Amino acid sequence: MDVNSKKSHVIDTMFVICLMFLFVLCAVSVIGIGASIYKKNVGQMADNYSHRITSAYVTEKVRQADENGAVFTKELFGKNVLVLQEQQGNDLYDTYIYEYEGYLMELYIRDSIKTFYPQSGQKILKVNSFNVAENTDSVLEVDIVTEDGNKNRLYIAKRSTRQQ
Repeated sequence: MDVNSKKSHVIDTMFVICLMFLFVLCAVSVIGIGASIYKKNVGQMADNYSHRITSAYVTEKVRQADENGAVFTKELFGKNVLVLQEQQGNDLYDTYIYEYEGYLMELYIRDSIKTFYPQSGQKILKVNSFNVAENTDSVLEVDIVTEDGNKNRLYIAKRSTRQQ
């Protein structure tokens, strides 16, 4: 009888198989947890984007156009719209920001053109509602309800007022 000969036992094989199964189970668990965390983060980022981008867009547009009283509200299409005026050469141009059919719209048009349609504007973002009002000569109140139902109320201070 050879003492140095190696015998293969069933328990040795089962131990290796169980160890590999445990490794695969741990790897799948880590991947599942990582995917769940990633999905949660992507959802939060999308909510944050839709929640803040509309507010940032409107605020930045007001800041860009805010000189010599070029920012004001006007009733158009049966709603209050934000008007940003700009002088180019001898012509005056208006940028209208308003809500139409579930979208925040922007329309850039010469001030002398009085007949146009709300669908002429460019779709910017999906929103449920957009309302703008002038609280005072120097403060705009903007109410925005985003696509996911978040309500935002902005108070934007104008740096300039209309010259009479």
